This record gives sequence, C-alpha cells and structure tokens, in this order.
Amino acid sequence: MSVDKSELESRIFDGFADTSRRRYVCMCNMKTMVVRWSKNAVEDFELSNEYCVYGGDEWIGRIHPDDKELYMSELQAVFQGEKTRHDADFRIKNREGEYVVCTCRGNVVPGNGEVPDLFIASIENHSIMDNIDATTNLYNIFEFWQKMRVLKGNNRRTFVLLVCINNFSEINDTYGYFFGNKILKETAERIRQVVGDKGTVYRMDGVQFACCLEGCSKSDLEEIYKQLKHEVRHNIFVNGLRMAVTISGGAVAFNTNYDEYSILTSARYALVQSKHKYHGELIFFDSALLSDNKQNLIILTAIRDSIQEQFKGFYLCFQPIVDSASEKVIGAEALLRWKNSIFGEVSPGQFIPWIENDPTFWDLGNWILKQAMTEALDLVKANPDFVLNVNVAYPQLAQLKFTDMVKDILAETGFPAKNLCLELTERCKQLEIDFLRGMVMSLKNLGIRIAIDDFGTGFSSLSLLSELPVDTLKIDRGFVRDIQDNHANQAIVDAVTGCANKLSINVCLEGLEDRQMIDFVKQYSVYSYQGFYFSKPICMDDFKEKYC
Repeated sequence: MSVDKSELESRIFDGFADTSRRRYVCMCNMKTMVVRWSKNAVEDFELSNEYCVYGGDEWIGRIHPDDKELYMSELQAVFQGEKTRHDADFRIKNREGEYVVCTCRGNVVPGNGEVPDLFIASIENHSIMDNIDATTNLYNIFEFWQKMRVLKGNNRRTFVLLVCINNFSEINDTYGYFFGNKILKETAERIRQVVGDKGTVYRMDGVQFACCLEGCSKSDLEEIYKQLKHEVRHNIFVNGLRMAVTISGGAVAFNTNYDEYSILTSARYALVQSKHKYHGELIFFDSALLSDNKQNLIILTAIRDSIQEQFKGFYLCFQPIVDSASEKVIGAEALLRWKNSIFGEVSPGQFIPWIENDPTFWDLGNWILKQAMTEALDLVKANPDFVLNVNVAYPQLAQLKFTDMVKDILAETGFPAKNLCLELTERCKQLEIDFLRGMVMSLKNLGIRIAIDDFGTGFSSLSLLSELPVDTLKIDRGFVRDIQDNHANQAIVDAVTGCANKLSINVCLEGLEDRQMIDFVKQYSVYSYQGFYFSKPICMDDFKEKYC
C-alpha cells in the first residue's frame, strides 16, 4: 500500500535524524496522519517502515501497558488542539524485547491552510545514554526512574531521601564554576560513603541528590542524615580549603504500589520545607490529610491523575474584595478547590503546597488562569472597574515563557489585561531579585496589575517595595486576626500602610471576620478589605447572584 509522503520528505529531516544515535526524530503530517521515523528508530524498535499511518499501532503497541494511557492522553491533547506541546516519559519495548525508558519532546508547527500542520518530535532513548553523571560519577536521574519502576509493587519498606546543597549559587558566584563542580564531587563522595551498602545514591537535577534505601527504618534514616550533615560540614576540602557545606533534606516512605512521580514530588515538598522553614532539619513527607503516609500518597497520586485527566475534580471559588470606604465589591480573588468521589473535599492548604513541586503544576496553573478569566469575564463586562485576582506560584513565575502564556490566555479569553491582578505567593520571593523584577515588569507592560500576597510573612520585607513595581500589598491575616488587642500588630499595620501609601501602593487587609474588626481598622489608610465577614469563597453562579 502506497503511503502519502507529502510534506515529510526533507533534507533537513535527514540531517537531524543522523545527528545522534540515541535520539530519534519523527514528523507527522496532521492532515494525512502519516508519520516519518528516523531510520535508527525503525532499526532499534523494528518498525515495519520509515513511513507509516499514525495510529497504526506499531509504536503505541510497544509502549509499556502501565505507561500507555498517559502517553496517549498527552498525545491526543496535542492532536485535538488542546495543547501545542507533547512532553512525556515512557517505557517502550526495543528490538530485543526489553523495555527501555524514552523521553519524547514535540510541538506543533502550524501550517497556513494550504500547507498542513506538522507535529515534530525528538525522542531520546535513555538506555543508550550513559547512566553515570559525568561530574559526580553517581548514577543519574534516569537510573533513579528505572529504580523506582523496579521497586513498583515491592512490599518492602523503602525510603527516598532527597538532599540539596544550600546556597550553592553563592559558592559559584564567589569561587567560580569549576570550584563549584569540585564541591559537587566532594559532596557526592561523602554521601556515597555515609550511605554505603544501605542504599544507592543518584545525582538529580542541579545540586540535588537522591538516596534510595530499602529495608531502612525511620531512625536509621535520621542517623544517616545526621552523619551526612556532619561530613559535609567538616570534611570537605577543595584546593586545601575546608568548605563548611550545609544541606537540607526531605524524605518519603513507601511500601506499596505507587505513582513514582508522586514519590519524588513528595520528597521535593519535604525538601522545600527543610530548606526554607526548618533550617536544614530532616523533614519527612507527611500531611494532615490522613495519618497513614501510605494513604497520603494515594490521595496525592489521585490529585496528580486529576490534573492529567483534564483537571477532573478541580474547580474555582471566588471571594469578594470590597472597597474600604463604601464596602462595595470591587473585585474578587479566584481560589482553587479539589473534590474527589472517594476522598471528598480536600483542603487546598494541604494539597496546593505539595502539587506546586510537581511538574504538572505548570498545566494546572495555566488552567486556573484561563478558567478564572473565563468565569469572571461577565463581571468585567458589567463593571469595567472590576479586578480579578489570581495567585501565581513559584514554578510558574520561574518559567521564562510565563509572560507569553499569560498573553495567550488573555487573547484567547478576551479578558482585559487591566482587570487582572496577579498575586505573587511567598515562594516567588525566593527568585533572584533581578529575574523577579524583570518578570514583574514584563507582566506590567501587558497592563496587568501585581500584588504581593501574605505581606509580612516568610521572605517578604519592606525592601521589596523599593525593588518591585507592585500595585497592591495584601497584609497577611496573621497581623489582623488579633489587631484590636495586639499593640505590636497595630504598629506593624500602621507602618506598612503608611509606607505603602507614600509609594502610591494600595493596601488590602485580609482575614476580616466581624464588624468590630472592620470598625477598628478604619483608622488605617487601607484601600480594600477581604474576609469572611463579607463572604466565604463561593462559586461564580452564587457570586453573580449575590453581587450582580
């Protein structure tokens, strides 16, 4: 049977297909659904032809059954126009009948009507890639994924310990890149010596290391981490200099069938807590969702699956923001919620900090923005001064493409940029100040307003007001809760509002719960209020009925 090769025969394709033995190139005519594979892919996976009709089962039929559903859902989202990029890790059977881990990165190159859209992808075969990190001589992250998959379904209790070097960027800035690499090598060696035959050590992204320890108890792990902290602080020498390296650590335990991505994300969450809240103390992943850590992982895996199933179970509520003088509604904050048929309503305070550490959060954050703008558009049409507030998390703002994504969503929804206010959450303030300033300026250049959320907590300080061109400060509810009796909080609110007003920055007080609190804070120069006294977060239909 002849296959339509139009738009797929290209010398450029041939050139790229021959640049790497472990990378394959494929290109699909999205009109004819014919795929062209690089010849090394045909050889390594025994495909019948360089050209084939996509959906012809050869490639997909070789993907591991546990990975096939996710792979197909990601790919279908691209071909149905819901996404422009395909990004997936999966296992696929090679010509020897062995499953190997591959990563596919692809995107759509739009046509012009006469010329069809093309889907072009690069697929990396990690089994051909060296499994040793060149800098540290440890197993790399791909070997870590392999180990996690081998352990899947193993009933033996296992811990994953994730360790990172603190303030490594300062070491690089002070001593240089090559010196920093020596620190990495020495740290890796100390970790390997301490872990010994109790487990396997892996070099992860950046300056993170993972230790996989089977049959280990919690007390064993605490002792290992204690030794690690001592070794890196006292026994790392570079060029004759003793370097007092400090680390942070997060750990998660599992002993049943699990989602390996949730395991790593949970460890990352614990690591963030260790680094930014507990000064490097070892933190075990646990949450108040359930007392059983095994059940926690099941719930969090379900949340992750919900994101990949077109955000099933996620919805938004809106809490009004009122003018301090008239107490009329002038805006609203969009707040994420998640409900599951098995686990019911799960508190956002418990799942959002966790899911922010997961790669899927980029898609969830974009969904929140688009959904919030779509639902609030009627409010803006009815009141041109209405402002929609949406939280922006660290993983979103850290992406250079974030501004373009926001711009695309504004265009797609037709939502006016001047009616959108993005609230920077606490972790955003951990970004390098020059980078953060640049991102804020690029968003403001679109006409978007910027707020600092939970001001006065964590890493926020008055110095941010001179560094960032923000429009609003939302003073954390902790300073408002007992303001009538707490003289220190009264002084803080007075100082912040006075400073903000001199800089022409609006102040919003959160957490106002009764009339007495509101009457008391009238003495401060505040632009707006938000709190349960006016309304709890409610769905958009109820919001419109109550305020429109």
